[in-house]
Amino acid sequence: MAMTAALLPIPATLSPASAEPDDEGAAAPLVVDRITPDALDEDSTLRVSGEVTNTTGETVEDVTVRVRYSRHPFTSRDELDDFATGEDWQPSASGPDKEFKGKLEPDGTLEYSLSTPAEDLGLGSYGVYPMVVEAVDGDGDPLGAQYTFLPYTADDDVPTLDLAWVWPLMDAPQRADDDTFLSDELHGSVGADGRLGRLLESGAQVPLSFEAGDEDLVEELGLEKDQGVEESPEPTDESSPTAGEEVTAEESADSVSPEASDEGTDEEADPSASPEEDGGNDEDDGGEERPTRTEGIPVTWSVDPGTLDDVLRMAAAEHQVLEGPLDDPAEEPGRQGRPADVAAQVWLREAREVLAADTVVASPYADADLVALLLNDMNGDAEASLRLGQEAVARALALEADDRFAVPAEGLMDERVQELYTEHGADRFLLSEEALPPASWISTTPSAQAPLPVSGDEEADEEPYALVTDSGLTDVLSMPSWEPGESALALQRFAAETAMIAGESGEGDRVVVAAPEPGWDPSPEFASGVLEATDGLPWLSPERLDRVELPDSKDREETRQELDYPDQAYGDGLSSTYLGQIEDVSRDVRLFNSILVGDSDPFRPALVRLESVHWRDREALAGATRTLVVKSVQSRREDVRVIPGEPVTLASRTGTTGVLVANDLEDEAVYVYLSLYSENSERLSIGEYTHHFEIAPGAKTTVYVPLSARINGSTNVHVSLQNADGEPISSQDTLIQVNATGLGTQALLISGIGLLILVAALAPRALRKWARKQAARAKAAEAGDGTADGERSADGSETDAGSETDAAGTDSDPDVRAPETDAPDADTSQADAGSETDAPEGDGTPEGPTPNAPAAGRPSDATPGDGDRTADGDTTDDSPTTKDDPDGSGSGK
Repeated sequence: MAMTAALLPIPATLSPASAEPDDEGAAAPLVVDRITPDALDEDSTLRVSGEVTNTTGETVEDVTVRVRYSRHPFTSRDELDDFATGEDWQPSASGPDKEFKGKLEPDGTLEYSLSTPAEDLGLGSYGVYPMVVEAVDGDGDPLGAQYTFLPYTADDDVPTLDLAWVWPLMDAPQRADDDTFLSDELHGSVGADGRLGRLLESGAQVPLSFEAGDEDLVEELGLEKDQGVEESPEPTDESSPTAGEEVTAEESADSVSPEASDEGTDEEADPSASPEEDGGNDEDDGGEERPTRTEGIPVTWSVDPGTLDDVLRMAAAEHQVLEGPLDDPAEEPGRQGRPADVAAQVWLREAREVLAADTVVASPYADADLVALLLNDMNGDAEASLRLGQEAVARALALEADDRFAVPAEGLMDERVQELYTEHGADRFLLSEEALPPASWISTTPSAQAPLPVSGDEEADEEPYALVTDSGLTDVLSMPSWEPGESALALQRFAAETAMIAGESGEGDRVVVAAPEPGWDPSPEFASGVLEATDGLPWLSPERLDRVELPDSKDREETRQELDYPDQAYGDGLSSTYLGQIEDVSRDVRLFNSILVGDSDPFRPALVRLESVHWRDREALAGATRTLVVKSVQSRREDVRVIPGEPVTLASRTGTTGVLVANDLEDEAVYVYLSLYSENSERLSIGEYTHHFEIAPGAKTTVYVPLSARINGSTNVHVSLQNADGEPISSQDTLIQVNATGLGTQALLISGIGLLILVAALAPRALRKWARKQAARAKAAEAGDGTADGERSADGSETDAGSETDAAGTDSDPDVRAPETDAPDADTSQADAGSETDAPEGDGTPEGPTPNAPAAGRPSDATPGDGDRTADGDTTDDSPTTKDDPDGSGSGK
């Protein structure tokens, strides 16, 4: 009868739904701020405190706050869920109450505090009891109610339960390409009041400093070297050009080729090395000892390497933040430049110190959807997500995640994913109850450990097993905790849930794994409260996850079903259509990578971020992010380019032009193939040139190309850059216009030679004419200074001034004058071809002096002829004339 009375429903007017405020976000009518202690025993005093608010809009009188409970505990965890809704049965036992006389105006509040000794409640044995805290007015009408739980230990032997914590540091992908953040959400999250900042401090269980301090955090964290991205290989040739330096292709042709081996890589630290090989978390493995936690509850930090990489990139250098990427799909979103984030630097500093003392496990990079990737034969991307994950953790935290642990997205995996993880050294799988449900005949909570079948063809060194997280605790940890009173109720539910698990009649020692959701956002009070409760509740015993081992086969119970990947989960995964679009982007990335020196793959993190499970229900943002990555790839490809030059003019039949190739990538050396072809090979042909060469980051190279023209005119030469397979890295060619004018030069040369011949032929005639004129002027001048008729005698007297010299240039006899000759007879044809003589007008003498003839009025230097000589030594006029000396041996022409 007592049980029946306790389970009888009370009037529906006590349903909390009727007491909820009408306006969303308004104050709750009844708030429970505190319930102490978390667990009652016989000697405890129950205390409940909070406040009541009149949300009815009318004045109420004589408000009473009271506690109702049941003296019969819950029998299963499912009953906790049913009772928490307030729609199931109601407890009827009366607990402490308090009446407030007088009026309570609308929006007025009053504080209450109720207490009673535990022995007065009449509770029985160990268990969890239902309790309602409610407020009613003087007429008994409900104002508000809160449904909660009352764990009670009595004086019995309290059962114990090992509880292992998995503390998440995860977020959705925050970047498109490496330099572009989709929003500024992460900037606020890493601050002291941000989500990741609060999770870090509450999980550390010690106060953290979120002040930058006086240290140079860039140098202290090694950000100058890391910068949140994988380092590019440096050129091995010491003569390689520096950034911005221009060299010729001939100088760089012997530099490192894409096939060059990466020497020394085996000696470098492998970021994916297992903890056993590099110190790990064990203190007795002979490696360097890591610090261990000295206070608080041990937690295992579950990190998303993509989130850590985002924080590291934000802390390392300048970056861009998009402004409303979904505001207008037709418009390019705005970008805001941000300097290196100091809050991110501080968060990394604190995280490196805190996480080093605990176990760190990692999900795939950006929580990639491994099942969907393997289902669509994108094995390379799945492999990359695990490899990038280990590398990102090592860069950001300066430690290595324990690769014995696998953390599949959403705690689900199929056999293919298990095999992939096993190949990477994992043998412990952190899974959800949906992947390994309890066996149908089990009514209690099974232990977290569950054996898994060996995957692959080879036998594993260690038997694989799952560590199954408790779904009920995950739901409890997701309860609201920010509004007044919510944290107290959530903590009370956590205590009740764990007390129920501990009180179940399970065989042997059991371990329960508490793992909040990846996007967990608790209030600081609730986050720190659950860890304190783990240490304070008498039935809980903290356990380290890395020390939870699989029991021996003889001690095991088959408490769980086989590994399962639900059909609904397949349907919820990334679709084949979406992943096909990612493969389109991958082809562009592959083309870009094909010209990079070494094994650099700078866009691989961006591609894996596009394959995250976070895009399953965010199609619009996923599409916008994919578009941004495509544009970034195209832009980076265009940074390796041919710089257009001026049109080329060939001044001869052949010539050489230079093609300038630039590598504007600041951190990548490229190896490219240069291709040129003429639009009209009959008119213009291209000779041999350096076809492939390496260009250092930020450098330029000039390639000299010989050209040969057969016909004058203009011809376009197409220039493109290709990879080793002949694929063009740009969709557009560069055109060089070549104007051939060399054949016209030959015609000009022939004309010039003809002109020179003509000048050579006419020049003597012009010179002779000029000489005659000069001689005529000289003769006329001398004639004016001589005597009119005098003659020169043998003793030096002058002859007749009017006498003339003959054609031979001798003095004429004063008594005998030479006969005048007619012009045609006096001047015969010349020896030089084409030369002419001018016929004198009026006399037979030439107008100017002839070659080798003495000047007029002066003695001749010629040898005298055979003529008679006078008594005084003068010769007679026997000198030969022009007619007598046609070859000009004795006189000029």
